[in-house]
Amino acid sequence: MSGTRHLPDIRDRRDVERLVGAFYDEVLGDPLIGRLFTEVARVDLAVHLPVMADFWESALLSPGVYRRNALRAHRDLHAESPLRAEHFDRWLELWSAVVRRRHAGPVSERAIVKAHAVARPLLHHTAGDGRPRREPGPVLVTIEPSADHGRAGPDGHRPGSEG
Repeated sequence: MSGTRHLPDIRDRRDVERLVGAFYDEVLGDPLIGRLFTEVARVDLAVHLPVMADFWESALLSPGVYRRNALRAHRDLHAESPLRAEHFDRWLELWSAVVRRRHAGPVSERAIVKAHAVARPLLHHTAGDGRPRREPGPVLVTIEPSADHGRAGPDGHRPGSEG
């Protein structure tokens, strides 16, 4: 087939659900990180996929849908099987590839940028960087969509946003 086909941007919850499903199809069979999902975390996809769709819907389309602690889940996983930078790099590589195969546009690009923004603090607060951790409490990972990359306040909400 010659030429390029036009790919739609991520528009709604249904697009997010399909994207997340396609991503997990890739992840579960991946030789580097697949076992973290299948053997270590023993992910129940019927439960996990809607949670991940909530996360990405919150990050890209409708803030506030996801209300869980992503850091806690990754710390628990790290305690069972240490997470390394290469795991996060592979996750980012697979996510970016799946997004680009299925979608194109500003929301799709934000999905890739947001994945990088989420992976960095998760890596730092699980595998760490060799320095002692200062924070005894939760670390906030901001998932509100933002073209201006505004910062969340101490309560995790951006000024003027609803809870």
